[in-house]
Amino acid sequence: MIGLPFGGEPGASECSRAGCRVDAAWRIEWRNPKIHDESRRKVWVACDEHVGYLREFLAARDFPLEVLPLSAPPSTAALPATAASPAAVDPTASSPTTSSPTEAAS
Repeated sequence: MIGLPFGGEPGASECSRAGCRVDAAWRIEWRNPKIHDESRRKVWVACDEHVGYLREFLAARDFPLEVLPLSAPPSTAALPATAASPAAVDPTASSPTTSSPTEAAS
């Protein structure tokens, strides 16, 4: 599971940004359209500080993505064939933000 160190507690989530051990508040669902079909989603989790960085990392590579609060139910909709225009992630917003890709271990 992403963000859990070896021996970590199930359900605990740490930011996927390299070196960050802060609890995640966001889930970034993405895919690489060159190797994944539209139904495949990979997930990174992010803290408030790194959600924008990770989203921009993925967006720069034109990966379709969706940014959701960590507590939101998993999305079942297929990600589009191309990335949406990069939108700023507002951690105070009550609705999910759709945008493009980020960095972390997949």
